[in-house]
Amino acid sequence: MWVQLMEPARITDLADLPMKGYTMQGFDVIVGLDVGKSFHHMYALGKGGEVLANRVIGQHERMLLDAFECLSGHGSVLVVVDQPNNIGSLAIACARKAGCAVAYLPGLAMRRASGILPGDAKTDERDAFVMAMTARSMPQALRNVLDEDALRADLIALASCDDDASCDMTRETNRLRAHLVEVHPAFESALGNDVTSPFALKLLMRFGGPWGMRKAGKATVMRWVKSQKRPAMKLLERLLASLDQMATEPAGTALREEYGILACAGRIAELAAIRKGIRHTAELMLKDCPTFRLLTSMPGVGTKTAITFMTHVDIACFDNPSKLASYAGIAPRTHQSGTSIKGESAGKAGNKALKNALFLSAFASLRSDPLSREYYDKKRAEGKKHNAAVICLARRRLKIMFAIVRDQRPYCLAA
Repeated sequence: MWVQLMEPARITDLADLPMKGYTMQGFDVIVGLDVGKSFHHMYALGKGGEVLANRVIGQHERMLLDAFECLSGHGSVLVVVDQPNNIGSLAIACARKAGCAVAYLPGLAMRRASGILPGDAKTDERDAFVMAMTARSMPQALRNVLDEDALRADLIALASCDDDASCDMTRETNRLRAHLVEVHPAFESALGNDVTSPFALKLLMRFGGPWGMRKAGKATVMRWVKSQKRPAMKLLERLLASLDQMATEPAGTALREEYGILACAGRIAELAAIRKGIRHTAELMLKDCPTFRLLTSMPGVGTKTAITFMTHVDIACFDNPSKLASYAGIAPRTHQSGTSIKGESAGKAGNKALKNALFLSAFASLRSDPLSREYYDKKRAEGKKHNAAVICLARRRLKIMFAIVRDQRPYCLAA
C-alpha cells in the first residue's frame, strides 16, 4: 500500500499539543491537504489525534483516489484544502468521488492559525498539519467548497474566461492610450472614454492614428465614415478638431501607428467579441434557470452579477442575510476595548469577487432604481462618503437578494 499508515501515536514531530477537549465535529478522520502543482502533502488525523497518514502524494488521479479510499476505511472523512480551484481541483474531485466531505481553509486564516502553534517553519508538511489541526479545533474557520453540478461548473468556467478577457482588455487599453499619448496627446484626450468603442477601434485599425488620418485626408476619412453602419459623428467631430492642433510629429510615430496602435486596437476588438460571446452563451444556458430570472428581476443586477452570486453563494449555508453579508465582506467590523476604543469600520476580509460584484451592482442601481437612489442619498445626508454609502446600499440590496433566492419570488414581491 503506497499510503504510509502509521501506528496510533501522539503528534510529536511538528508540535506536542494536548488533544483533550478537541472534537472531530462528526468526522472520524480529518485530512489537511497542502496542494501543489506537481504533488500534495497529506496529513491525516484520527479521532484521538493519532496520525493516520503523513506523506507526499503525486498530482495523479489514481493516487489521490487510493489515498482517500484507504482513509475512508477508518470512517467518515473531511478533506481540508488551501486552494479550492486551479491546482486543487483534481484533489477535490477525487475526494468527492471517494465519498469524502471537502472544506476550504483560507490562506489568511491558515497563517494566523500557524502563528498560534509552536514553531515558525514554513513547509508543506507543517501547512498540511496546521490545516488538519485547525479543522479539529476551530471548525468555524473553514469555508464550504460548493458542490459543482454541471451548470455551476459551466458558469464558473465562463466567469473565469470572462475575467481573463476583462483583465486583458484593461491592459491593452492602457497600452493603446500610452501609444496615443506618445503620438498626439490631444487626440487621445478627444477619444476619452470612447477609446474602446466599436467605431473608435475600427477608425484606428483603418488609419492607425491621428497622423494616419491626416495623411489620408479629411475627404478619405469622411468616405470611410459614410460606409460605416453606425458612425459616431460627435466623436468624429472631436477627433477632427484635435487634428488641427497637430504641428510637430514625434519621432517613431509612424511605427507606433503601424504596429503598436493597430495591434492594440485589433486585440481589444477581438477581446470585446469574446466577452460578448461569453455573455450570450451564459444567457442561453440560464434562460430556463429560475434563480437567474429572479435575480435579474432586480434593478442593477445583470448577467455578470447574477452569475457571480450563483457561483459563489449557496443560500442553504447561511441562516440569515447578516451572515451572508459578513461572508461577502460588506458587514461592518466592530472595534471595542474598554471604554476608550469604540467604533466600526468596513471589513477587509470576505469573498472579494462577490464583494466587488455587489458594489458595482449597487452603484449601477443608482441610475435605474429610485429606491436605491433614495437610500444612497439618505446615507450621504448622514455624513457617509460615497464608497461607504454604496457599501451600505450593497448590504441592503444583498438582504433583498437573499430573500429573492430563499423565497423564490421576484424583486417586486421580495422587496
